[in-house]
Amino acid sequence: MTDPTESTDPENEPEVSDEGPGWMPAIMAGTLLMGILGFIFCAFSTWILFQQRTEFAIRTLRGSYIPQIEQSLLEPATKSSVVQQIQSLAADMERGKYEHWQAQGIMQRLQRLPVIQWGELQAIEAFLKTGADAQQDDAIAQLSRLQRAVELGKVTSFDFEQVLEPVRRPDPNAPSGSQLIQPLTKEKIDGVVQLARQVADQAEVPDQRFDGVQIESIVQHEIQMGASEGGF
Repeated sequence: MTDPTESTDPENEPEVSDEGPGWMPAIMAGTLLMGILGFIFCAFSTWILFQQRTEFAIRTLRGSYIPQIEQSLLEPATKSSVVQQIQSLAADMERGKYEHWQAQGIMQRLQRLPVIQWGELQAIEAFLKTGADAQQDDAIAQLSRLQRAVELGKVTSFDFEQVLEPVRRPDPNAPSGSQLIQPLTKEKIDGVVQLARQVADQAEVPDQRFDGVQIESIVQHEIQMGASEGGF
């Protein structure tokens, strides 16, 4: 019988294999490497897109913006003037007249301008001018206040969308997804006039009629501001 007090011989103990750290460090290193590569790829992609801002602006102007203006309800003379301005702008961008930050700033400002909606407002104004009473004169004055607010930079295309809602109907074939109802009715236009009054009041535009406010002049001003100061 073996004496329990007898010391154990280390040479007789079973050997324990050392498996080391395994695959965990390699997996962690691989994950870290993939993260670094992903960051580099995203940064490079962002830089590429950043350098193509002018090219994207040219494509947007010629492929979308100009066709929408041509299909809008702007009065013929106004439409022709604005289209010429945008065509000239696209040509100047193509010739390298503007740096990327300028092109981006100009596009941001143009997107805020209610150029397309301005044509719908002109159609409403033309309808109102068929009348000759004081109420019609006040309605035209309220629309002119809204136009003045755009000139002052206090109202954007988003505000016009709200104002024009009473006289619009859904149209999936229209660029904006809706179009002006035809024929216009006094009841619908009254809703537009009331909304125009509210927006003009919020913009703190004096309650009077403003004649001579032209969208083509506003477009030209915003192009110049985008070139000198960039976007918002």
